Amino acid sequence: MITPFRGEEIDYKVLLGFIEYASENHYDGLFPGGSTGGFASLSREKHAELLEDVIEESAGMKLFAGICRNNVDETIEMGKKAIDLGYTNLVSINPYYHKYSESSVENFFDRIIPALDADMYIYNNPSLSGFRLNPDLVERLKERHPQVVGMKDSGNDMDDFAKFLKIKGLKVYQGKDAYIHESILQGAAGGVCSTANFALNTLLLAKNKGDIEKTKAKTKKLVELVSNYEVPTIHNYLFRRFILNEQEPHNYVNPPFVDLKGIPDLMALRESTILPVDNR
Repeated sequence: MITPFRGEEIDYKVLLGFIEYASENHYDGLFPGGSTGGFASLSREKHAELLEDVIEESAGMKLFAGICRNNVDETIEMGKKAIDLGYTNLVSINPYYHKYSESSVENFFDRIIPALDADMYIYNNPSLSGFRLNPDLVERLKERHPQVVGMKDSGNDMDDFAKFLKIKGLKVYQGKDAYIHESILQGAAGGVCSTANFALNTLLLAKNKGDIEKTKAKTKKLVELVSNYEVPTIHNYLFRRFILNEQEPHNYVNPPFVDLKGIPDLMALRESTILPVDNR
């Protein structure tokens, strides 16, 4: 989910609006503190504030707390904070920026997982983290740590995705929007898709509802268009523009991100986007 800002503070009113949007459209859960939420740009204080705000207002929805701080001690600290707030599902990507070896990444997870008394989901997103989690590594972690119950795979590799699905007792969620329908048919537990922040495309594909082929085509086009813009700025902009109907969204992301100054693809984005009836 997005992390909406107004100036340099989390926009609580818009956060409530997003949670209401997700609830009314029957999304199964929320994932605060992920990539689309700009977790890597959040201070520890803002990260913790986000997790607290979401759990206070999301009764009845399954919640997955993103806890990664790119540092072992801080990640454990954020995980414990999430548990104290009431989260039972934690998500962590591997450490990023530095060129980590597989042994170092494995050591990171071996340190944080047993320190946290909650179900753990491993997050694979090599295009952003610089490291690709392979099925053998994930299987080793699963075997050593029974509390590893699932993963989000944004690896963009359906061969690896099929191998993740074969790991006994592991729930695998697809993180790439264009692959959601195919993944569900193969046995995925669901999808954690960034365009779901402002569109119903992937929800319909995950639920196998509506004109599947038309929705798949729209989603493919939508992903292509969104990829031309900065994450998470574009997702915040489109939620405000398409769902909240703000005509000129501004001051909605945290520094150093800046507002988008006009969207030349706005009409193409809207045409590729399945919106709630009230916002068509």
